[in-house]
Amino acid sequence: MLKKIKWLLLGLVAIVIIIGTYVESLVRYAETEGVFLDNYAASILAMPEVVSVGSIHRFNGLESYIVASIEHESGQDVYLFVRDGEVQHNFFRSDLMDETQANMIALDLVQNGEIIDTQLGILEEMPIFEVQIEYEDVVHYIVIDARTSEVILNF
Repeated sequence: MLKKIKWLLLGLVAIVIIIGTYVESLVRYAETEGVFLDNYAASILAMPEVVSVGSIHRFNGLESYIVASIEHESGQDVYLFVRDGEVQHNFFRSDLMDETQANMIALDLVQNGEIIDTQLGILEEMPIFEVQIEYEDVVHYIVIDARTSEVILNF
C-alpha cells in the first residue's frame, strides 16, 4: 500500500511540474510578444508621416503580418501591413468596413453564435476580417473581404 501511495505522489508531482512548466512558457511567450509589438509600434511611430499608433497586432494567415492602425499626418486613419520589416500594404480606414460590420455579417451566417475573436488581416493582397464564432461547441471561421463585405470563406 505504501508503494502505491509513493507512485501516486510521484505521478502527481510530475503532473504539477509539467503544468507549471507549461504556464511559465506561456507567460514568457506573452511577455516576449508584448515587447515585440511595442518595439514595432515605436519604430512605426518614428516614421515621419505617422502622428500616432492606435493599435497593433500580429496576423498569422498564409503569411505573417504586423497590422498597425495609425493616424497619418494628413489626418486620416490608415492601416499598415508590415512584413519583413517593411510596409507591404496600406489602406485608408475609410475604404474598409469596420470590425462591428464584420461581426454583424458573421453573426448573420452563424446565428446565435458567440464571437470569440475578430482580426483584421490580409489574404493575397486583399484586406480581410477573420471572425471566429463558437456555436454548439463548434468554432466557425468566417473570412470577409474588408473592402466589399463579401464572404470569402466560411468553414
